[in-house]
Amino acid sequence: MTIGLLLVDDHPVVLDGLRAALEHYDDVTIVGEASTLAGARQLIRDPAVDVVLLDLRLPDGSGADLLREAQELSAPPAFIVLSSFMTAQYVHAAIALGASGFLLKTAPTDEIHATIIMVAGGRLAFSAADLRASRSAAWVPLTRREHAVIAGVMAGRSNDELGADLGLARKTVEAYLARLFIRFDVGTRTELGILAEREQLLDLPTEPGR
Repeated sequence: MTIGLLLVDDHPVVLDGLRAALEHYDDVTIVGEASTLAGARQLIRDPAVDVVLLDLRLPDGSGADLLREAQELSAPPAFIVLSSFMTAQYVHAAIALGASGFLLKTAPTDEIHATIIMVAGGRLAFSAADLRASRSAAWVPLTRREHAVIAGVMAGRSNDELGADLGLARKTVEAYLARLFIRFDVGTRTELGILAEREQLLDLPTEPGR
């Protein structure tokens, strides 16, 4: 059996590298490539696609949207989230969104191939350490407003400027920040910004419609 593989990543170097590395395996055939969410939406409906290697960071949206939409298909492909970041938040997000596996982009070719084979066979490809870390992370998506507040903090916007940007009163901005401080166990705007950068919080999907 040959496994049909779809590559979804917005970096040409990554796509080229994956193609070159995986074309040597007789049991895997790359049946499509996409660098945008829009392009991937068209390709996942192809019955030849068995497995998708998916980057969550795409220029026109989040790969998480593709994961959600694929669950509505009668026979969705298996998804492996391919990320530059190995954080508990990222792994938990992948699990919660219905992915079958998680890999770093720096993973050896043999590991990528083995993971493709595993998920194509209906198995999950998360290590025990990944599962333990994801449970402790207790990932809950940011709302769109929380996402905007954190983005403003990272851009150096004051509370008054954030209020003007988002159409909120200063006290409302302060309330959002207070809740975020508690949620992420930080005490200052600087600590929140550092954590958001380290954990790449803004690259994870937000709650739909909020």
